[in-house]
Amino acid sequence: MDAQQDILIYVDENDKAEARSIAKSFAENDVKNRAYYNILGAQLAGKYLASEGIAMSPVDNLHNIRKVLEELDISDVILPRTHIDVRVVFDDKYIFVPKSHFELKITPHIYLVLQMSNDQTHVKFLGFFEPDAINQENQNDQYYFIDKSELMPPEKLYSYLDAAKTSTVTELSEEELQNFEESIINMVDNDIELLEKKILLKVLTKSQELRNKFIEFENFELISYRLTTEYGLEENIQEAEVPEEQPLQEQNDSEQFMQNEFEVFESTDEFFENLSQTEDVNSEKMYNDIDGEKYSDTNDESKD
Repeated sequence: MDAQQDILIYVDENDKAEARSIAKSFAENDVKNRAYYNILGAQLAGKYLASEGIAMSPVDNLHNIRKVLEELDISDVILPRTHIDVRVVFDDKYIFVPKSHFELKITPHIYLVLQMSNDQTHVKFLGFFEPDAINQENQNDQYYFIDKSELMPPEKLYSYLDAAKTSTVTELSEEELQNFEESIINMVDNDIELLEKKILLKVLTKSQELRNKFIEFENFELISYRLTTEYGLEENIQEAEVPEEQPLQEQNDSEQFMQNEFEVFESTDEFFENLSQTEDVNSEKMYNDIDGEKYSDTNDESKD
């Protein structure tokens, strides 16, 4: 009997460029490196799913939230009934899953495994597995490992997804959405308790509307920051402040609101430094051990 033919998914320059453009916005090199492969992996998985006639939205995923991508090793594809996380590996002897997925209770329904070629021109779809298939005794300080022999074969993916009885959809009331907005602000400000963070992340995996709210908030903050740094609005606001001897309550409410919004973005370096201070994931050693090199902002990321 002939061996099963390998399923290859090819990497084009547009895939690399999109992943690079997002990853290079992070300050820390290890975060850039991980984010690049997280984004690229999700893109390539999306290509394969589309080729199999599986409908999906390429932008409706948890890793499209910048703060989530920065803090977590996550590369997810959210289908109507199945939450998938993509693991890009460089050696099929080292198929790894972040422990943080279990600690934060955001494990997907299945993990899909792609092996990157040495020249980074394509990936091979090795198979997929459910989180319960992981033997948690096979671990290091940050990752669980699973043997290639435990994977379900690629050709079974379509039937698995078609038969799925799970769901990735939860409807939230307007009051619930407003309550979670405070948690979003707390997470962006690095001022969120672990339990609150777990609840927020769990609901984010289920609610497209909440994911969109998080992205909208990040976009608003980014625009505010750019207005401050590029157009000097913060300086103008400070000049417009009421003299010190005038009672505080007589200050213009709109000016005070804008000033408070800009305070968190006084320094680019300080802002990114605060965002990168997390103990959830540091995958630089993992990627270096497996790949032997780090992602670079240049067009020569596949350079030996």
